[in-house]
Amino acid sequence: MLTMTQLSQSDVEDWFESHKEVFADIFLKKADMTIVNKWLLIHGYSPISEQTSYHPKRGSLSTDNSTPSSPNDKNDVFFDSRHHRTNSKKYLRQDFAKSKRKNIFRTCEPTMCSAEATTESRRNSLKEMRMFRSLPPNSINMLSILIQSRVRLPRYPSKDIDMKKDLRMNNEREFFLEIVKDISNDLDLRSLSQKIVANISVLVDGDAGSIFVVEGRGTAKPSLVSKLFDLHSGTHILPTSMEDGSITVPWGKGIIGHVAETGETVSLTDASQDARYNDEVDRITGYRTDTLLCMPIRNADDEVVAVAQVINKIGAPEGFSKDDEKLLGTYLTFCGIAIHNAQIFEAYSKEYERNKALLEVVHDLFEEQTSVDNVILKIMQRAQSLLKCERCSVLLRDGSSETTFKKVFDLAYPLKNGQTCQSSDSMSNYQLGNKIAELVLVTGETINIADTHQDSRFDPNCDGESGFHTRSILCKPIRNRDNQTIGVAQVMNRIDGHPFDEHDDQLFEAFTIFCGLGINNCLLYEEIAVASAKQMVALEVLSYHGTVSAEEVVKLKSRKNADTSNWKLDTFNFNDFSLTSDDMMFAAVTIFKDLGFKRTFRIDSEVLYRWILTVRKNYRNVAYHNWRHAFNVCQFMFAALKKSGVRRHLSDKESLALVVACLCHDLDHRGTNNAFQQKTSSALAQLYGTKATLEHHHFNHAVMILNSEGHNIFGNFNSEEYSEVINLLKEAILSTDLSRHIQVRDKFFAMVDSGMKNWDDRESRDILRSILMTTCDVAAITKPWEIQRKVADLVMTEFFDQGDKERNELKIQPQACMDREKQDELPKLQLSWIDGICLPLYKALSNLDTSFKPLFDGVLMNRSCWEVLDAERLAKDAAMHTEV
Repeated sequence: MLTMTQLSQSDVEDWFESHKEVFADIFLKKADMTIVNKWLLIHGYSPISEQTSYHPKRGSLSTDNSTPSSPNDKNDVFFDSRHHRTNSKKYLRQDFAKSKRKNIFRTCEPTMCSAEATTESRRNSLKEMRMFRSLPPNSINMLSILIQSRVRLPRYPSKDIDMKKDLRMNNEREFFLEIVKDISNDLDLRSLSQKIVANISVLVDGDAGSIFVVEGRGTAKPSLVSKLFDLHSGTHILPTSMEDGSITVPWGKGIIGHVAETGETVSLTDASQDARYNDEVDRITGYRTDTLLCMPIRNADDEVVAVAQVINKIGAPEGFSKDDEKLLGTYLTFCGIAIHNAQIFEAYSKEYERNKALLEVVHDLFEEQTSVDNVILKIMQRAQSLLKCERCSVLLRDGSSETTFKKVFDLAYPLKNGQTCQSSDSMSNYQLGNKIAELVLVTGETINIADTHQDSRFDPNCDGESGFHTRSILCKPIRNRDNQTIGVAQVMNRIDGHPFDEHDDQLFEAFTIFCGLGINNCLLYEEIAVASAKQMVALEVLSYHGTVSAEEVVKLKSRKNADTSNWKLDTFNFNDFSLTSDDMMFAAVTIFKDLGFKRTFRIDSEVLYRWILTVRKNYRNVAYHNWRHAFNVCQFMFAALKKSGVRRHLSDKESLALVVACLCHDLDHRGTNNAFQQKTSSALAQLYGTKATLEHHHFNHAVMILNSEGHNIFGNFNSEEYSEVINLLKEAILSTDLSRHIQVRDKFFAMVDSGMKNWDDRESRDILRSILMTTCDVAAITKPWEIQRKVADLVMTEFFDQGDKERNELKIQPQACMDREKQDELPKLQLSWIDGICLPLYKALSNLDTSFKPLFDGVLMNRSCWEVLDAERLAKDAAMHTEV
């Protein structure tokens, strides 16, 4: 026979394998918690926490589920939110079955008779079933805020109730410290209530206990609510109290209500003999209440925040003693602090959820702006979910009436058979009955009715017709951005049976504001959509009427052999009035060909003809800023590029942009200047702002023509080249604004005075192109006197027309140059124009390139002519003054 020292580990394992009963017996006798936890970890299970104990009477492990203490506890929603369970029937049955097996709160005494055991089992089953029923749908983690922010509060591990009983028997001081620690860091009212009930029952040897928390403090109807169902007595239970697992006791009713109202302690040796006693619960559970101790729980401000009750003192038919009252009162002082903290935390948790819901509403508003119906439905769903009410309605006002509605949205809870929000354009489908919504619509005031059947404004027949029982109503106006009432929103019947309180009022106020914003945004979107559609139609009309017919293009093409040699297009002394409108169009085509643009940029002939014809058609019939002026500016640019040396400083693309800009620089000119657009707040000023208003419009009009089908003379450019030439075109047209010319001319004058010969850098070329545009735009001042005087008269005609509008329509005094009553001052004004703008410009140009010297001479010659006229004016004024 082998000795123990001769046995190897494998031999021992083989022996235990063949004697499993012995191995199990040794394990049960010798294994401690450390060994058990090691086995659990190796096999993938969670280790057992300290509060878990083995009950020989039950043959099972028992854990106090109300107080999870470790991150590995699956019931600890604080440490691991992934273990949340739904309240589906499947899990409800599983949880109830487990709780029934565990029998957490108490075990049957060995000496209990059969009838007593049956009653006790019935009490336990009913209590535990109600406890699990009380979990609300989609319940929120009690520390959701702390979990969201990753904050972890330390939580004292609660001991099993049997361990507490043993501790009380062995060390009462240590026991009292234990039950104080037990509630010190628990911020969930339900869990805290479970602990307090268990602790006070052990503390004073009570067979059962309950706790009711005060809700609605400061309101007209405060009440007491039990966060879990437990045996209690002496209460008047509201009919709907037990629907969600909680019990509501009216203020001042029954023993519990009396204690809450008066703050007195009630101790009874025979509860059934007290007039305040109500045996409703005893009849439901089959449990008899004999002795009873009911005490208030106060906060630091000495306000009653809850009521605790212990019933049937074990082993003492005479009831609870004065020592019990003193001991319980001492412990309830700590409970008051814990409940107060939990209530504060619960209030902040609700506020957090409310703010979160409001942010989601804001998100919905920005996500959905195309449909009023969808916006209202989303807001109603959020409001109903957060306010926890049975019904939510939105009624939109009929614009033609002060007291009627044109559309109604109604959302009932819970939705049945796939029912969704009902909306109707007919009030016959929605029986208001009480006329409360109409009253809110008319007065614009909020109405909050706690009990509709006690209010004269409510018609009880309304419920009979609709089949809906209305208990309470909160109704508010919906206002638009102008603070006008556009509808009414109302919620009915809080699910918990309470009336709508101040917090509900404030929250619903936010929802009505969001509802108004949502409706307003949708209406604005609809207006924008309509405006966009109108704009598209307008563009289509403009495109049709603003472009030319195929016959006009054929007619222009037929003149391709016309003789243009006598027109002197490439000279500075070209006669601005020598060509007809059709001649000017053909001359423009000639300019494109002569400069090589048509060949270099592969411009299609038909596209070029159509574009030039359309540009002409888009000039208005005004005195000066018309198609003739546009062509004359283009002709002068053509002469400058041909006769001077500036073209060698410019690329072909820049030259093309300058010529196109000359033809387009006054497109759709209205015969009034930028200042007039600002004074009248015209559509152009609103669209383009106050700087270079008309110039921006001219450029955008040019782009519109280029984008019209068959008009893009830049069509053969790649994307980079197209972008470049469009930018050049924009800068060229904007530079015809004289205020911009004033900003760049000093730089140009300085460059010329310094004898600068190299204009190849980008900034220099930008300045040169800008100066060339102004040079060509005001070039009429360089022409022979007959032409110059005629152009000046046309300019003054436009100016005087604008001055007449300012005087007659705007009721303001026009500037001297636009005042028809001061037209004899024209020579003086022309001299100022020449001296301020023209002479410095053409002098600098002649210094830059001698080819421009005739232009400077032409300005001087015209100045002398205006000077003679001004002298005649002064002599005439002097003669008139002498006669007077």
